[in-house]
Amino acid sequence: MGSLALRWAENGHRYRLMEHFLYDSQAFEAFLRDHPHEAAEVHFLQSIVRAGTKVIDVGASIGITVVAMAKEVGEDGEVYAFEPHPRYFTILEENLSSNQLNNVKAFKVALTDHAGKIDFYQKELSSGIVFEEGAQKLEVASTTIDKFLNEQKVQGIDVIDMDCEGSELLVLRGAEKTLQTNKVKIFCEIHHDFLRQLGQSVTDIVEYLQNLGFEVHSVTPDELRMGDELDRPEYIYARN
Repeated sequence: MGSLALRWAENGHRYRLMEHFLYDSQAFEAFLRDHPHEAAEVHFLQSIVRAGTKVIDVGASIGITVVAMAKEVGEDGEVYAFEPHPRYFTILEENLSSNQLNNVKAFKVALTDHAGKIDFYQKELSSGIVFEEGAQKLEVASTTIDKFLNEQKVQGIDVIDMDCEGSELLVLRGAEKTLQTNKVKIFCEIHHDFLRQLGQSVTDIVEYLQNLGFEVHSVTPDELRMGDELDRPEYIYARN
């Protein structure tokens, strides 16, 4: 997920150690034991996928949730991972290779509500469409979920995992047809400060999904607990 790398960076040494990982290793198991929040995200996502599930991961970063879900969905499943940041995308591809996954396709593209180019900003280990003082500006390719699935001739999608640091509503708007015509589960981290800078809020996201027939819940990952506290949730889970 997009902000995982930022949370890992409790110090530079730890971040360097965790850029590359083997999912089925003692080192990675130790990392999850030491980071219950990240472990809960992995476990929650694993609980909503199964063998054969088709997944879109938005803001894949270096691939921790991508790899976790790919292991769960198996050879009959598919994971489409999107990470527009060049450095993170390179590490993502390396982690997919070292974990020997053949059911993942990675794309160096930002998902949003239109196809073309968008400005993308990086500050320290955080990256997204929201400008921050001192951030490095990049121009990256963009597309929508609807356009991507149509062009790739993907028949249906089951799960959308999102950690896109302010792009949440834009990504969902670009997936309107997909959300109307598929039975989809959505797990989405909410970045309230970034949304506010874009003139948006979690209320806009919840109302958009509810208008499409989705049932929306707040999620507390550390406890794997769903609720109805939607005023300022850390995550939401939605299904239609």
